[in-house]
Amino acid sequence: MNNKFIALDCDDDVVLLQKDTFKVSRLKELVQEEICRKWESHGAYDYSIQKANTSIYEFFKKISVSQQILKIDEIKFNLIVDCQILKISGNGWQKGKLKINIYVSNITKDKYKLSLEFCSDEPPESESPLDDIRKMIQAT
Repeated sequence: MNNKFIALDCDDDVVLLQKDTFKVSRLKELVQEEICRKWESHGAYDYSIQKANTSIYEFFKKISVSQQILKIDEIKFNLIVDCQILKISGNGWQKGKLKINIYVSNITKDKYKLSLEFCSDEPPESESPLDDIRKMIQAT
């Protein structure tokens, strides 16, 4: 793996997660819907009263450190899973890692943001030292 994640900007590329395939646009939509649903509806468990009493949003809205209360404006989650990508412009399926970046913000109009990135398991093709010379010759 080359550890270089690149943004999946082409909504028509296809992602294979285990046995399920999704267009990038549909995968973003499904993940964002699930995050929104869970963030708003599932409660944080209060062990002192043995029940869920607040939404995850309320749970993470602020934290206290000693006497100081810290308001949280943005939370970022990163998930990394094995996958395969079929790029419209590429040459077949490519194995690698899919990074799902989720942002939850209390200060922006768009409360939930999501981006997808891919990192290939295959080593990057190294450029020949002569590639620069070839490019200059073709430009003239």
